[in-house]
Amino acid sequence: MNTVTLVPEAGLQIVMNVHEVARYLRLSEAKIYRMAKQGTIPAFQAGRAWRFRKDLIDDWIVRLSTLPDVGARDKSEAAR
Repeated sequence: MNTVTLVPEAGLQIVMNVHEVARYLRLSEAKIYRMAKQGTIPAFQAGRAWRFRKDLIDDWIVRLSTLPDVGARDKSEAAR
């Protein structure tokens, strides 16, 4: 299994490109491009290239993982 290991210099933010974020999140590059264009993932453009701050991606993952599971609620209501 290949993993992405990024080590920041003291006081610097890690900025990843589409390929790195796709590997980090285990998604396709096409999916990352779509999410960036839709604004569903924290990203910014440097010229025509999309860039992603790793700290913001990590925060975004935490926020998503702590949201209530709407699908679970729908399933429990359907079981009644």
